[in-house]
Amino acid sequence: MTKERKNEIKKEATRRLNLWINAEGFDEMTVGGSKIRFDMALGLMGGYPFEPRSWMKEVDFSGFVSRDEFDSNDYDTIIDELYLDAYYTNKAQLEN
Repeated sequence: MTKERKNEIKKEATRRLNLWINAEGFDEMTVGGSKIRFDMALGLMGGYPFEPRSWMKEVDFSGFVSRDEFDSNDYDTIIDELYLDAYYTNKAQLEN
């Protein structure tokens, strides 16, 4: 994966994360801090897989990465870094 594409994916994932944080918060997004649910909530592979929230616009949560990108170590690194940053930023929300 090119550096440019990694930056695009990180930027899009961050945009989606911010929509979640502003609408419902990290706890709701991750169902109590689950990294798997975090990744699913971003909907980068194939779009948001659950019933859309009332505040979601389909265009904001449609598929963004290919299967090969999703299965790559680069994707894992992007999601891991974004998750850890969001987790520690919003940790107090999970403890209440």
